[in-house]
Amino acid sequence: MSTETSNTTNDTSGQTPIHTENLALVALLSIVIVVTIIGNTLIILAVSTTRRLRTVTNCFIMSLAVADWLVGVFVMPPAVAYRLMGKWELGWIFCDIWVSLDILLCTASILSLCAISVDRYLAVTQPLSYSRKRRSKRLAFSMILVVWILSALITCPPMFGWYEPGRHEGKICRYNKNVGYVIFSAMFSFFIPMVIVLYVYVRISCIVAQRHDQMSHISTRSRKSQKLVLNAKEESDMDRVSSECEEQNLKCTRYISHISARMVTTATDPLNHQNNHNNSVETRKNGTSRAIRTTINYSFAPEPIAPQRTASLYTTTSLSTNRSRPESLQLDVSILNFEPATRVSSFRRETKTAQTLSIVVGGFVACWLPFFIYYLLTPILPTNDANEVIMGYLTWLGWINSAINPFIYAFYSPDFRIAFWRLTIKHFSKSRRADIAFQHK
Repeated sequence: MSTETSNTTNDTSGQTPIHTENLALVALLSIVIVVTIIGNTLIILAVSTTRRLRTVTNCFIMSLAVADWLVGVFVMPPAVAYRLMGKWELGWIFCDIWVSLDILLCTASILSLCAISVDRYLAVTQPLSYSRKRRSKRLAFSMILVVWILSALITCPPMFGWYEPGRHEGKICRYNKNVGYVIFSAMFSFFIPMVIVLYVYVRISCIVAQRHDQMSHISTRSRKSQKLVLNAKEESDMDRVSSECEEQNLKCTRYISHISARMVTTATDPLNHQNNHNNSVETRKNGTSRAIRTTINYSFAPEPIAPQRTASLYTTTSLSTNRSRPESLQLDVSILNFEPATRVSSFRRETKTAQTLSIVVGGFVACWLPFFIYYLLTPILPTNDANEVIMGYLTWLGWINSAINPFIYAFYSPDFRIAFWRLTIKHFSKSRRADIAFQHK
């Protein structure tokens, strides 16, 4: 009797930690589900309600969010119930539907990540030609349609008999272990997209690094070349003005008014002093009035590695006189369309793209690579509880990618953060103020 009681006590004490562990795990997985649904819902609402976010790139992010949201709604909850009960109670038809949805939506999520990477790669490597194509969202919608069609084609083969025999036996719901289908689905659902994403990331990183070096080198060279060209032109123009001033016995003062937006030098010299740094002349004499305007085009290439850049040098010379007032001769030199702002802005966008893709690649590989490596081994591994538990944990690790995608793509963007604030904190604060005002009436 005591032995039976002791055994019962031991069994009970042995089952309690397992039950508590399952409840803790279910609570943790439920948090993952909530984060996945809320995060991707915010992305969908932000793009739908914010005109500024309706861009071509965000169309791909919208497709990704829809796939991840569907994973959180239709794939994760049955997995939690399956984990909690320890067996599949819904029959093999619902099992096939659930597994098919899992493969379809996860593949669509992965291929959407791949499409986003390709879109940003083309935007960096072919900014002019690709930007013209991207003005119409038709190309983006076509690519998104291709993503979902490919996902469906990868999912469908088991429905037409490409599965191993006996997989509907018992109350177990698992992935297809047919060797051919496992290799086929793993290659097209993950490994080929992973190679594309890695290639895109490496190429963008190399391009950003190369342009950073070119930009630093060109910036120094362009300042020197620009100064030489301007000095030569100023000297020739001022020689003509100098001779004119000397002929009319005028006193002239020269100074540099504008070289570029960030390079301004001023100097004053007597006219008879041969100084190249001049572009403004003041004269004092009674005489006639006249105005001269000259436009000079020039171009230079600081380095063979950089495309030739052309700017316009506008030289305005005005000689205005009045018999009762002193006259002035002013020569203004300025460079237009020579600002590096466009190049700097483009470089910053490319750098941000590289940083975002580094996080994307890291999260994508960390979440899905362990699962697909183990998935390739499932046909040769024995079917036992230990392998099923490992497969379950690795599957959830892959699904976590659907939970972190909103943080990677959305919270990294100021526009998305503003939209999220408007949809959450600002919305609830307005509702609360309205309730308080209603209560005080």
